[in-house]
Amino acid sequence: METISNKALVAQFYKQIIGQRNETLIDTYVREDYIQHSPAGKDGREGLREMISFLKTLPPSTEKTSPVKLLLEDGDMVAGLLYISFMGKQMLVLDLFRLHNGQLAEHWDAVQEVDYPEFNVLVIDLNANADTNKHLVKAKYELMEDCKVYRVIGEGDIVIIQLEHTEQGVRFARYDILRVKDEMLDLVLSVKQKIPDVMMHGNGML
Repeated sequence: METISNKALVAQFYKQIIGQRNETLIDTYVREDYIQHSPAGKDGREGLREMISFLKTLPPSTEKTSPVKLLLEDGDMVAGLLYISFMGKQMLVLDLFRLHNGQLAEHWDAVQEVDYPEFNVLVIDLNANADTNKHLVKAKYELMEDCKVYRVIGEGDIVIIQLEHTEQGVRFARYDILRVKDEMLDLVLSVKQKIPDVMMHGNGML
């Protein structure tokens, strides 16, 4: 496979494997020791194959526009925000991938049902200083007593923070997407999912 950016690689993964359900390409895009954190899947390539096999049993998508509303790259990490119709429901999906040597090596996500009739693409201002913005966001969130910060990734004026949030004793995996301008933080949206007690792997959700 030709050398491309991590963001472009994830975009191709979404289109060819998730969208077109082409499981023959899994070995090309995904490492054999792929680490899965999603509660909906098993570890490794075989877990992903099972997921694609399940998607093949569903009717093909009739959407006219791409479900990918944001792709953000920060070093070996890529975040993707998807707005999808699934089994009669509107869902926001926040995927976080770690890549290694041109392949997907690790995956986290959160899935939340929403009532938005549509969702626009989020445009990144690449002229903004991502490192400064990440520092501002991390400093703010580390002051919150009900949150535990795991990862902060950013590109341009957009920062995504991965955290564990507790509400009335219930633990959630949450991803906040923020836009930073003139050192002011604007929360664009949050995607959160309850952390289940039992998953199909022992990697945890965060």
